[in-house]
Amino acid sequence: LAGVLDWDALPARERWAGLKMIGALKRARRHARGDWRVRAAASHETVRDWLIRHGQGPRVRELLWEPLALSALNQPADRASATPFARVLAEVCGSRVIDAAVGIPAKPLDEFFALPARRFIEARGGQVRTKAPAEVVATGRQLLGVETHGDLLTASAIVSAVPWFAFSRLFPVPPAGLARVIAAASAMDASPIATVNLWFDRPVLDEPFVGLPGRAMHWVFDQRLAVGSAGSHLSMVASGADDIVRQTNDALVRLAVTELRDALPHANEACLVRSTVIREHQATFSLAPGQPQRPDTKTAVSRLFLAGDWIETGLPGTIESAVASGHRAAAAAFRALS
Repeated sequence: LAGVLDWDALPARERWAGLKMIGALKRARRHARGDWRVRAAASHETVRDWLIRHGQGPRVRELLWEPLALSALNQPADRASATPFARVLAEVCGSRVIDAAVGIPAKPLDEFFALPARRFIEARGGQVRTKAPAEVVATGRQLLGVETHGDLLTASAIVSAVPWFAFSRLFPVPPAGLARVIAAASAMDASPIATVNLWFDRPVLDEPFVGLPGRAMHWVFDQRLAVGSAGSHLSMVASGADDIVRQTNDALVRLAVTELRDALPHANEACLVRSTVIREHQATFSLAPGQPQRPDTKTAVSRLFLAGDWIETGLPGTIESAVASGHRAAAAAFRALS
């Protein structure tokens, strides 16, 4: 709140309107702590409708709330539901300074998560099998195991952590008790992300990342911290990229370079060395009002548990949601085995 009140890019009236968000944030925090009697937003409200209802003007929406919503929800504010955004704000506007911190990875994400996880599992006698298509085998509501490459691995408990769009492929014969979950997962819409990687002959950014409100590319990240570079390796990201994801690679590169040089005029002095484009058509599930209900960790099949960012955690499709669901699934499996 102090930052908004001191932000001279906003009209004074819109700065003071930030006070109108306090009640909504308090309700969101109460709901996040398990008080189901209060809700910060109506189920049918979009982020934009919710912000307008709480008196947030066009300039503060453009520069603060809607870029924050787009980055967290991967969907424009006029399409995404306000409910998960209120939950995000409840977490960001916590009592600790670190609650609002932005983390920038200092090395590739597989070195943060995948490789340490593999070492942890293998050090305790477990196996990690990659490139091994898996199917869950169950009879009625009774779990048998996982079949992969013709081998049936019997299991006392199974945690599925596949994304929503792959969930139906886990079951050669779908158990009757999972029909509703499978149907809901298959009916979820996707929201894409487009990333344009640019290599220049000299550094362009003075900061780890910069937001580009009002443009097709929403963020530019300096990757030198994570991968190192004598020149400058930038990643320009478009969240909720339905409008541009089908453009050709050349068109996306031209768009990214034009918007970068328009936002940072000194970038005109740098020469583009090479570029790549990454499209994630199913980057996250849609959070538009009316989408299918997200499932719980527990399922109708005994000792089969679900994890992943699409499980109902109250959070959008983020690493934080995946972590929360993973802890829930592990705890549920532990209780079942105990």
